[in-house]
Amino acid sequence: MPTTYQVVLLTARHSISGEITLQDQRLSDFLNDRRETTMRLTNTQVARLSDPSKVIQRNAEAVIPKSLIAVAFEPPQHAIPSSKRLFGYVHKQQHEVFLVLEGLEVHGILHTTGELDLRRYLAINADSFLPITRATVYLDVSDRYVIEQDAILVNARWIRYIAPKASAVAPSSD
Repeated sequence: MPTTYQVVLLTARHSISGEITLQDQRLSDFLNDRRETTMRLTNTQVARLSDPSKVIQRNAEAVIPKSLIAVAFEPPQHAIPSSKRLFGYVHKQQHEVFLVLEGLEVHGILHTTGELDLRRYLAINADSFLPITRATVYLDVSDRYVIEQDAILVNARWIRYIAPKASAVAPSSD
């Protein structure tokens, strides 16, 4: 049975919110399904990352190539039962990470099935949307706009920098 979900998509310069209808699938399963290269949305709103509170366009229907999505997430909604998911549950290790994407910075928890080998992890998942939990997304155009979500999906192709999270660096006093 088809279910409609609210989604928010971040690209290099825009925030796009709308609805997607999925057939017994999670958003992550849909995004990682290589048979479909686009995402069809309904009831969309578009805002610039430089001013995400100001909607610049509304449309009844729109399409976006999945490859142009940097970050995707669902506002809190009903979860799909694990029996309906494409992939079963696998125990994973949790690693605090810091990521730089085009126009975005992300702090959160990366889940891996083994030790944290970032180079290997990105090579294996190059065409995937990676789950990051307890995520904080900073729009690098302004420190005023911060998004906090229990879980987001990051397009691995958009990652420009990834590292285990270290303590914050204090500004230089030079």
